[in-house]
Amino acid sequence: MQGQEATEVSSGQKSNIGIDVSKHWLDVHVLPSLQVFRVPNDAQGHRRLKRHIAGLEIACVALEPTGKWHRALCRSLIAAGLPVMVTDPARVRMFAKITGLLAKTDRLDAAVLAAFAATMGAAARPLPSEAIDAIAELITARDGAVAELVRLKNQQHAACDRFLKRQLLKRIRAAEKVIENLDAEIQRRIKADPALAARQAILCSIPGIGEVTAALAIAKLPELGSLSDKEIAMLAGLAPIADQSGKRDGQRRVQGGRPCLARGFYIASLSAVRCNPTLKAFYRRLRLAKKPPKCALIAVARKLLLLANTLIAQNRMWLPTAPKPA
Repeated sequence: MQGQEATEVSSGQKSNIGIDVSKHWLDVHVLPSLQVFRVPNDAQGHRRLKRHIAGLEIACVALEPTGKWHRALCRSLIAAGLPVMVTDPARVRMFAKITGLLAKTDRLDAAVLAAFAATMGAAARPLPSEAIDAIAELITARDGAVAELVRLKNQQHAACDRFLKRQLLKRIRAAEKVIENLDAEIQRRIKADPALAARQAILCSIPGIGEVTAALAIAKLPELGSLSDKEIAMLAGLAPIADQSGKRDGQRRVQGGRPCLARGFYIASLSAVRCNPTLKAFYRRLRLAKKPPKCALIAVARKLLLLANTLIAQNRMWLPTAPKPA
């Protein structure tokens, strides 16, 4: 290892730690002591990392999501009582560019993560449970299967050769079976966990939200019910972003966040404007106000998300008439 041992560093100032995670290695940078070291990304390496920083008073440990390679590390650090922040890679990259750092190496990435944590002071959020991580992986696989199904159907529609059409039909049926099996397994996993089953029941009580959208919200938005409406809309990519400069007032657009959630709630809005009385009336008002159909549906999707956030926070089912405060 390179750098001073943590126990030799004065504890007068809290430390921020950046960890660049790869399949085999963890590159670590500690501020303000400027310690730099590398350990293997395995159970033994995790123990060495925790021993090395044991003498520090830590404000935040920042790292980026890397598929499955960061999960075991996060759980190990959280189990040790350390404040872990899984950051948005796009924000960290923008932060690096703002500071004039264009080069990118594992060691530099760790230094940028440490500086990002020290500068932004972002609060660490609870890590999703292993059950939620497993369901999220299945949902990602389902998204891939759905995309493949759409591609095959488009190809079949354009095909002229009979043999090719028969082959494509077989692949379409196989893809449909994969999606059916994934849906069944996702629902089995949710129903096997009482807390997740209760959350799904609340979400599915809202007209317009079915099991697929509910599972998506459970796995990809575990913060639902714990954040403000503005924060949850930003996370889901359904918050309108202002575009104003001087006398110009540009059109607000939704952007950023987690695209899979924006797509999922947008699709749910198509059902909500037909079967949810409140959102149906809301959609009609927007259309009467000359809002384009897509903009109106995005607004409905946002309303649907905020309603879900409220009901999860209050731990209650949807009611046709909202209960009056006592």
